[in-house]
Amino acid sequence: MAGIQRKDYLRLLIVPVAFTSVSLLLWLLFISRPALKTGTSPDLHFPKSLQDLHALVSLTASYKQDHWYYVLLLFCSAYIYKQTFAIPGSALLNLLGGALFGCWPLGFPLCCVLTGIGASNCFLLSRLVGANIVKHKFTTKIKWLQEKVHENEHQLFLFLVSLRVFPMTPNWFLNVTAPYVDVPLPMFFLSVLIGLLPYNFLCVQAGDMLSDIQSMDDVFTPKRLLGLITLALVMFTLSYFARKSKTKRSE
Repeated sequence: MAGIQRKDYLRLLIVPVAFTSVSLLLWLLFISRPALKTGTSPDLHFPKSLQDLHALVSLTASYKQDHWYYVLLLFCSAYIYKQTFAIPGSALLNLLGGALFGCWPLGFPLCCVLTGIGASNCFLLSRLVGANIVKHKFTTKIKWLQEKVHENEHQLFLFLVSLRVFPMTPNWFLNVTAPYVDVPLPMFFLSVLIGLLPYNFLCVQAGDMLSDIQSMDDVFTPKRLLGLITLALVMFTLSYFARKSKTKRSE
């Protein structure tokens, strides 16, 4: 692999420039929020904790009735913003989506689509930064992932979905490194969309019943985590036997 050159560091400036520009656009959207009929504007912000989320949902209850489309636009923009720049807090946003829009027919599908869009933006941003920077930062891990991708190239989509289903997988790492392990963007988007369905459903469904949630342990119970792990293991097993079957046919 070629060493990091001056032009690579210049390309790295894409990240702070993009972050600053998008943050400015999000801020402009926020300050242009319409007022309530009473003439006041609620303090809309990213929830930092579950308690903060409870307060935010109560604060925006009446505001959503008057300005539903604005709340939807702001939520979508904030969600994609956090996913694009790999900012922690997706679980709280999924809970917020469930609390604001319910689980069906809007909240759950919306969060799934926004997750796919935001992850794909992160994928493209990483590709713009360039291979030299990313591979220098994650040399060993990218090599391991590249080997796994090549081993499962016959069932690559199933393999990618199983990685997303597994609850311990660092999704931000997959988003950043996927351009450099021969994963095409359309397949990447669909694997995120489908692979995170169980996780998003758990969060959005819990958000729809937010009054019953007192801590994140109520969302990710041992039983639910075990279910996600079991589902991921089933997918890994299917991928393994599919690889073995192809090997035998080749021989």
